[in-house]
Amino acid sequence: MRAQLTYPLRVGGVTLAPAGTPELIKVLNVRAAASGDVYGYVDIFFEPFKLADGSELPLVAPSSRLTVHTTIGHESTVGVEDTVANILFPPHVLYQVFRRGRNIELAKGTQVRARVGALVTVADGKAFIATPPPLPVLSATPAAAFTPIPLMTPAHPHVQGARPAPRPTASPTPMPTSSSA
Repeated sequence: MRAQLTYPLRVGGVTLAPAGTPELIKVLNVRAAASGDVYGYVDIFFEPFKLADGSELPLVAPSSRLTVHTTIGHESTVGVEDTVANILFPPHVLYQVFRRGRNIELAKGTQVRARVGALVTVADGKAFIATPPPLPVLSATPAAAFTPIPLMTPAHPHVQGARPAPRPTASPTPMPTSSSA
């Protein structure tokens, strides 16, 4: 998707890119609105911004998923309308189930905000871009913060044989009883 700067990009009083400088935004994923009042969305990614001197400035979208903006007031109003309609006209519930959400539209002139993903300094009219170091790729498994409790503890042989099994005797032995005189 083609885009352009709305305002000039200035750092320290030096214009690095004038308004109207072209930029590319990649569309990564799109989902259309669906039944059940599910709204559609568009996932985006900014390509690095090319400055006049040939260097590239990484841009980051504050939100990479663009959705239809709804307010708390809109949501509560829809909830109240649905509740009243369900009381007065019970089949309204079917309408709610099959009601489609809204799609997002990126019409010409839509502003999509971006942040600079690097530290930019200017010295002698030249921009210096310091990108953050990449995240380290760990090959080792990270240590857990706790020891999980096992779902089953195997029986130990010394616990099983701690009490001997009863053995039958050849003949019963009478036990002495106390007799009262």
